[in-house]
Amino acid sequence: MINFFRRIRKKLADDNKPLKYARYAIGEILLVVVGILIALQINNWNEQKKEEALEQEYYCRLLEDVDLDLEQINILIIESKVRLKASNQATRLLQKPVAYKIEIGEQIGKSILSIYSDFRPNDAAFEDLKSGANINIIKDKSIIKALNYYFNKVEGYISIIKVNGENAVKIFYAHSDVFENGWVQSSMSLTTGRFYRGMDKDLYQAVDLDKSETFSSQMQKRLYNESLQYISHNSRQLDLYQSIKDEIIILKSYLETKCANTND
Repeated sequence: MINFFRRIRKKLADDNKPLKYARYAIGEILLVVVGILIALQINNWNEQKKEEALEQEYYCRLLEDVDLDLEQINILIIESKVRLKASNQATRLLQKPVAYKIEIGEQIGKSILSIYSDFRPNDAAFEDLKSGANINIIKDKSIIKALNYYFNKVEGYISIIKVNGENAVKIFYAHSDVFENGWVQSSMSLTTGRFYRGMDKDLYQAVDLDKSETFSSQMQKRLYNESLQYISHNSRQLDLYQSIKDEIIILKSYLETKCANTND
């Protein structure tokens, strides 16, 4: 294309001998200017393409983090349901006239198992996005707004989950005699539990466990009250996890649309 323009310019210059060199010089300058403008345009186009590709990459990375959040919250929801079921079963057993330490202790132990575990959102992509000037690469500012809302909202839920879990654990460990509340009996009845793994064999065998041992009426009443509290705590925990899941699904739907454009 440049050679074509040069031939035209040279022919025009040759038609007027006195102005030959002047025309040639001006034409050469114009040719250089046009070339520079074309090069700048191509460079800008390439940079724009790179930014668009990086933007799409971030959308997909953010989506990957959200997918990990969804996997994590689904596990926490399942665990919460198991705890809620156990706390209901403990309450049911404690309503009976006779309450056995081993079976009730086992259900109460399950009622608080991992209740202190909190949700930790995956924010690697978002933190990387905010760490430099890359935040400006995201053209759709509603996505940034949605991300900020998501992390702030989840942080609020996490703080409540933590307090809720702490309260349940405090109730469980408020007992000064772990033989009276059935904790030792239920733990040592399991051949895969902490006592079986941690105690020397001779000590383990020396502990005399009565599988038919029951609670005193006073302890049974106390545990009945506590099991009701465990139901409340686990139900609340389940509601909070579900609320986080709802936020994840909303954000996931936004990012899925953006990431899908990568292959368009």
